[in-house]
Amino acid sequence: MRRLLAVLGLLVLLSMAGTTVASAHVIASTGYSTVRQDGQQVNYLLSLEYDVLTRAVDPNNKPALEEYLDKRVIVSLDGAACEPALQSTTTSQRASKSYADIALNFSCPGSQGSFRIQYDVFAEAEAVADDHTNLVEYHFDDDSGRTVFDRGHHDFTVGDSSMATSSLQFGKMGVEHILLGLDHVLFVVALILGAATFQSLVKVISMFTVAHSVTLISTLLGGITVPAVIVEPLIALSIAFVAVENLLGATRHRLPVVFGFGLLHGLGFAGSLRITDQVSADLLVSLVSFNVGIEAGQAMLLAAVFPLLVLIRRSRFSVPAVQSVTGVVAAFGLYWFVERFFLA
Repeated sequence: MRRLLAVLGLLVLLSMAGTTVASAHVIASTGYSTVRQDGQQVNYLLSLEYDVLTRAVDPNNKPALEEYLDKRVIVSLDGAACEPALQSTTTSQRASKSYADIALNFSCPGSQGSFRIQYDVFAEAEAVADDHTNLVEYHFDDDSGRTVFDRGHHDFTVGDSSMATSSLQFGKMGVEHILLGLDHVLFVVALILGAATFQSLVKVISMFTVAHSVTLISTLLGGITVPAVIVEPLIALSIAFVAVENLLGATRHRLPVVFGFGLLHGLGFAGSLRITDQVSADLLVSLVSFNVGIEAGQAMLLAAVFPLLVLIRRSRFSVPAVQSVTGVVAAFGLYWFVERFFLA
């Protein structure tokens, strides 16, 4: 009975993934903020995905855009709100996506004191995006650094942040990125299903970790740039490829295959972390924290799925059960590939 429940549990896990919009990982929205103090002025450059922004407000309608942001991006000094003004709106490209670059200026009642930023763009209640994260760089007199706004973190007071706090935020973002990215989840599940022993699983997961770390770092430092329109379909194809290899029993060359596909997944991870082309110690700490978060999320996934697989393999219907689950994984991968390559 326990083994039957294990099979059902694994199938339910995959079914829950399938009931989610297939492109959920792709449409998760990432924004960027660069905030600089200039005396009594605070210059705020806000970059949002253009297509996502249009779901909330017309970027070309200045009064409507001002009204929308007035309630969602607030800068205050010692509790007194700074006066906002929309300076300009332009467009740019980031990882093949169009972004609206919105230049805001806040006039504050002084230049010394406690600055606070409140951010609630694309709030969950608006149903504009499934998930929204904004990566922030800030420069206030001698206080500079970076922080993250997301669904659980909406405000930030300059001076309150430490490297440890920032590292925890980026680590949390790494955990969420792999666990909420269904394509990454199913790729790891495919690797688990194809592993004959725990030792072989450790080897392939370690190879995946090394590979995606290489491209994550290389992309961040400007060494390589591959458009998301290429990366995302290939990530989907990697899921189907590994799952089909499992079905055919063709796993002899699994390590080099995993390394190659791991490079692709690293490009996908990097698309959510790029903040600036300027390399700094703080940026490298953020990178390491994000990567550690990814590995922590990966470990959670292994702890959830591998024990189920062990129970299944001890049953008399082990082969058909594993093949059925693997077939479901392959079907998801092929569906996402067709959607992203032919229908995007």
